Amino acid sequence: MSILTLVDVTKSYAGHDLFSGICLEVDHGERVAVVGPNGCGKSTLLRAITGDVEPDSGKIKIAQGARVGYAAQELGDLDLESGLLSWVLEALPSWADFWHEWEQAAQSGDKNKLEKLAARQAHLEQTFGYNPEHKAGAILLGLGFAMEQFEQPMRRLSGGWRERAKLARVLLAGADLLILDEPTNHLDLEAVEWLEQFLLAFQGALIFVVHERTFLDNVASHVLFLGGSKPVVKKGNFTSFLEWFVENEKHKERQAAKISARIEHNLDYVRRFRAQARKASQAQSKLKQAERLRGELDDFTLEKRRKTLSFTLPKPDRSDKVVAHAKDLEFAFPGKPALWPALTFDIFRGQSIALAGPNGAGKSTLLKLMVGELHPNKGQVLLGPSTRMAYFSQHQAEVLVGSNTVRAELRRLLDPRTTEEELCGVLGLFLLGEDYFDRPVSKLSGGEKSRLALASLFMNRANFIVMDEPTNHLDMESREGLIEALNGYEGTLLLVAHDRFLLTEAVDEVWAVGPEGLRVFENGFGEYDDWRRAEAVRAAQAGPAGVILEPGRRRPDKEERRRRAEIRNAVSKELAPKKEAYARVERELESIMARQTELETLLADPATYSKTEEFVRLTSEYKQAKEREEQLFMDFSSLEESITELERRRDELLAEE
Repeated sequence: MSILTLVDVTKSYAGHDLFSGICLEVDHGERVAVVGPNGCGKSTLLRAITGDVEPDSGKIKIAQGARVGYAAQELGDLDLESGLLSWVLEALPSWADFWHEWEQAAQSGDKNKLEKLAARQAHLEQTFGYNPEHKAGAILLGLGFAMEQFEQPMRRLSGGWRERAKLARVLLAGADLLILDEPTNHLDLEAVEWLEQFLLAFQGALIFVVHERTFLDNVASHVLFLGGSKPVVKKGNFTSFLEWFVENEKHKERQAAKISARIEHNLDYVRRFRAQARKASQAQSKLKQAERLRGELDDFTLEKRRKTLSFTLPKPDRSDKVVAHAKDLEFAFPGKPALWPALTFDIFRGQSIALAGPNGAGKSTLLKLMVGELHPNKGQVLLGPSTRMAYFSQHQAEVLVGSNTVRAELRRLLDPRTTEEELCGVLGLFLLGEDYFDRPVSKLSGGEKSRLALASLFMNRANFIVMDEPTNHLDMESREGLIEALNGYEGTLLLVAHDRFLLTEAVDEVWAVGPEGLRVFENGFGEYDDWRRAEAVRAAQAGPAGVILEPGRRRPDKEERRRRAEIRNAVSKELAPKKEAYARVERELESIMARQTELETLLADPATYSKTEEFVRLTSEYKQAKEREEQLFMDFSSLEESITELERRRDELLAEE
């Protein structure tokens, strides 16, 4: 039996059908991506499935007893005083309820209730695992949190990090049907890839909306396309759907052309022979055939999907050969170590560069130093005399003047030399037609404001564009427009983005920033991605900061040997206390498990039930022992992983000598 069934589901808004006649069945292990143009009702469909929105017609059925997990785009009310880990664990209220009921039953000596609770405990452990704290910690780490953040109150987290916490809570709770609306928003590359692996291992049914094409290809087993003449469900990932879609449209065009030719042939016959009495009946028959064929032609509605537009970007003013120069650049937030050793580099005319690195590496910080939003602790950034910079930040839409119409805002932002052809072409590229011109900016959605800000960026003739997360709030069609604009741009580009498809299609070089400095990948994202994956396998969890890697430079052999020796010594120093802690935890774990066995034997003895105080004491001790065991298992697993990784790194370094 399917977990989720949709039968002829229809929803309209303001007299306009968002979607109509959706029929869908989703079973265990199936992962359905909902795709379609902006405004086609993707998020509304998810909310209809959860019951937050009532469909106009049709039926939505979720299997009886199925658990539903839902992560929406919007943040709900949060308990901002709770610690991060505690707040995430609140997704498992059954455990807290269970222990409360257990204590009450133990105090009252209710044997029947205790037997039922024992069965319920087995079910909870099977559903959520023996150690929910460990599972919650693993999810938080996978989504990019550091362990030192686990006790941090929620109020200290930014909006993006709160969204990650909300996602962690949904993933921890477990579900038979998981519903995710843009879960990759605000996730960095490593967190997105971790989420992919989590969802691929998920045993339930998944229905989701995501705008990153690589994620869609890696995760989706089925695609539900909305926004066309009728909903379409196809098995396979997004690329396979797109191939089918394009071929199907070509087939429909060919069929429509044949029908049009037959209609014209029949009408030509009618025009030539209608006046002849001998052939009048045949002409009338041909006319009826033409009318019937027109009805068939109406069935060949070609889907409205964004096509490659003919556009011309305003040509940027020519810059100097060196667009920007950074010398001995250092930066640290108050009370924190420097993000990187002193950086020295040049950005040359025509380069297209993406900054990459793990969360916290300082990518956005480096962009802000380049544009002057932050000031370095040491060093300086010098722009070329002819450099004209334009900057798109994650909050760029907030600087738009809401009281202006789109037309007035464009006049304020654009280079006065912008032609009407350039204006219409670029706006069309970002799905902003002339019908937007007289709308107040304040009435635009977040995505529309982002598209307006991006469009204006490419029309002010800047020869150096700096962009921080430009794909936030953009749907897939808008991202395609951004890729086309970036590929058509003749100036110099420096950006931070986590959309892997965009990085592959629109960027020539990747510069990885981190504690070791700067490393250049001249062959683009593919080369960087291969290196990053190899490093993830080899990387040690501890070691001194490496030597700065400037573009085009390699460490000499002697320096490399010294570096390896330093790392090997640091690894050896950290191994000893971890092994001691491992042995200590192992001994305590064996002791606590032995005591649990004793307590289980005592609690199973009917004679114990008659001694209420003794039973309550033993029950309390058993609960404490169980909690301690869970904590020890988490410590044990963490130490085991650390020791294994450190020993592997030490052995690698010895083998390289």
